[in-house]
Amino acid sequence: MLLLRHASAGARLSSSAIDRFRQLDHEGRAQARDLTWALADREIERIVTSPLARCVETVVPIAERRQLVVERRIELQPEAQLQETLELLGDLPDATLVCTHREVILQLFEGGVTCEKAGTWVLERVGVLFSPTEYLAPPGALHDAVPRTVLSRSP
Repeated sequence: MLLLRHASAGARLSSSAIDRFRQLDHEGRAQARDLTWALADREIERIVTSPLARCVETVVPIAERRQLVVERRIELQPEAQLQETLELLGDLPDATLVCTHREVILQLFEGGVTCEKAGTWVLERVGVLFSPTEYLAPPGALHDAVPRTVLSRSP
């Protein structure tokens, strides 16, 4: 499973009600296009994303290239309950690209992993557990990310 943080969308807006509609900025649109190539060698049969605009816009180029439907799920929103997110991930096949937010990634791994905008974690499933096994830096990143990893969490 691939766990992707949405691409660059500029600064957070003043209220969560209007921030929900924040779209990708120029850099983010370029990252979204480049993700198509950066993830080209990865098996992706399904794309599931937070319904917020910046996540949907991040995965649309990948979905179009692979002729896949983008599934929007509230369990991937920033304010989603951890148990709901874990249940969703548990129901998804391994060949799924999941796009979400920093808050969700921090919650999933208790702050034990970091993820840049447009960065991707490869998750390994062992039963009902997920372990971040490989970090894919954002396309075009000028540096090597040195992420921290933690033990898996069970739902």
